[in-house]
Amino acid sequence: MRVEPASVLRLNSDIRHTRLTGEGVILRQDDGEILVVNEVAIRFIELIDGNRNLDELADLLLQEYEVERDALISDLAEYTHELLGQGVLVQR
Repeated sequence: MRVEPASVLRLNSDIRHTRLTGEGVILRQDDGEILVVNEVAIRFIELIDGNRNLDELADLLLQEYEVERDALISDLAEYTHELLGQGVLVQR
């Protein structure tokens, strides 16, 4: 599945997440899998609401982190592809 800047994302219904000191935890309840992610990754997960597309999510992250936009879009597309494959995200 190709991830485009206009791709709208939502969390799978069995996903729970929380922020810890300097990192985050994503729990896939259906299979009990736990993913430990860095601060930027958990912030990305927190911003996913099922209404915003990848481009809009990148704009929000750019307000909080100093990073080049093209690099961020590329990294988010790759990370999103990974999370889609793991069943964490669903693409609309």
